Amino acid sequence: MEGMTAQSKAADPDNRSGSMFHESFSLNRPAMSLILPILANGGDEATFSAALRDSLGANYVKAMPRYARSCGLVEFGLPKLTPLGQHVLAHDPSLTLPATQWLMHYHLSAPSGPGPRFWHDLTVRLPDYDATFSSNDLTEEVGKSVETTQGRTLAERSLRTCATIYTGTYTKPEGLGALHLVQEAPDGYRLGDAEPVPLGVLAYALAHYWERRYGHVQTRNLSDLSEPGGFGRLFFLSQFALNKALRALTRRGVLELWQQAPPHQVTKPPKPAALLEEIYDD
Repeated sequence: MEGMTAQSKAADPDNRSGSMFHESFSLNRPAMSLILPILANGGDEATFSAALRDSLGANYVKAMPRYARSCGLVEFGLPKLTPLGQHVLAHDPSLTLPATQWLMHYHLSAPSGPGPRFWHDLTVRLPDYDATFSSNDLTEEVGKSVETTQGRTLAERSLRTCATIYTGTYTKPEGLGALHLVQEAPDGYRLGDAEPVPLGVLAYALAHYWERRYGHVQTRNLSDLSEPGGFGRLFFLSQFALNKALRALTRRGVLELWQQAPPHQVTKPPKPAALLEEIYDD
């Protein structure tokens, strides 16, 4: 499928999107919502490609399927919904609920997720800015990310475009603007007063994060989740807020906290598929 199977600069061999996956477009949920039922209806790849072109048009037909993949809704390299994509289609086909948008943000930003690496690096870096940050700040951060992870540089125009589509995704209402993660400011941008993260989203995201980062390890130090660049930073949660959320998840039976003596520990949650039903319960 166009935008799904194309590799080259759009994706890397580690099953995550490449830096220029976006084709200079910010995430657009109404356009992305057209992809899910097309995939659910079945058919061969030619049918998928024709339906996408008819629904999305020439401008979005490459970018939006890549966003759908980067948001964890579509299998990497395959014209097929992920289990999460199937669940979202059944419960929120318009992609409007905060729970859906938080999970789209999580997959874009996860360190071992399908989103581009620079997206993760920007997300975990933004809370370090004391007040505001500029497009130039973000452009510089994207350049550092690409150079560190890929050992190469991108043209200044490409770096600036990556920074622009990141802020556009979080400030535009048709993107993830409803989460209020990033807001426009007179001298650039600032962190917003983010919407609360539903517990079901945190449960599913932590299960995915654990599976990708820690594998079969049964316990980790609680501090690992709140360290700079850790799980809590992906949702812009303070250590206090993260610990409060984890205690709530213990009451749901998702995990256990062992805090009798340091180092305090957290136990492995169930597999992500077992927590799909938790996502929209809140």
